[in-house]
Amino acid sequence: MYQQKGSVGARIGALFLDGLFLSVFLSIILFLSFPLFSILSPFATFLYYGICEGSSMHATLGKRICGLIVVDEQGIPIGPGKAFLRSLCRLLSGLILCIGYIIGLADPEGKALHDKLAGTFVANRVQAMPPMPQPIPQPERRPPVMQINPQLIGVAGLFAGKSFPIRPQGIMMGRDSAACDFVFPDHAQGISRNHCKIQFNPQTQMFVLYDLGSSYGTFLGNGVRVPQGQPMALRPGDEFYLASRANLFRVSL
Repeated sequence: MYQQKGSVGARIGALFLDGLFLSVFLSIILFLSFPLFSILSPFATFLYYGICEGSSMHATLGKRICGLIVVDEQGIPIGPGKAFLRSLCRLLSGLILCIGYIIGLADPEGKALHDKLAGTFVANRVQAMPPMPQPIPQPERRPPVMQINPQLIGVAGLFAGKSFPIRPQGIMMGRDSAACDFVFPDHAQGISRNHCKIQFNPQTQMFVLYDLGSSYGTFLGNGVRVPQGQPMALRPGDEFYLASRANLFRVSL
């Protein structure tokens, strides 16, 4: 999950780049077809932000270049529905001398008016996971205790037969090497850049699976698709897969 807010400088830079990209795009449309330009131009900004931030990038081209990503209040990348809601709320931020954007400069959390209304914020893409805490040494005089070792085991696909420890903060799976702990190769079919996340709860002895807005979905072993952004509990021994059963995994203790 993404928790570190994007800097003001990065957001301003992204806003400038997005304005440049939109201007170039509309200029090309105007050159090709004036009637098409007349139809698209009133909705260009709304569609641009809604489509880009609702895609697997979860960011506009400008935000992507500046290392930013749009997430909800829990730090999970947003989907198309919330992306278009945020895009609609941006129209309100631009009213009355762009007062909605000025609010973001004075807000302690850096949220503009459209982020407050849509329940989102712009985060730093490369700081998705908190640092792993250092283990606390146990006194030698204490009797040995049973260790719990939550693991992710590859059942089918590139990682079949391999096991990976699940750290206390969980592991993010996908193709983005900058954000993910468990990285698939770029040619992996159906795998989004930030596909899903798996965590272990030592109190309940259960695993928790999240889909991070992947394009081709995350599924339980029985074929049920995991809803985007909603936690799904797994027992030790349960299986799940990314996009297809060719990427099948099992959780184990």
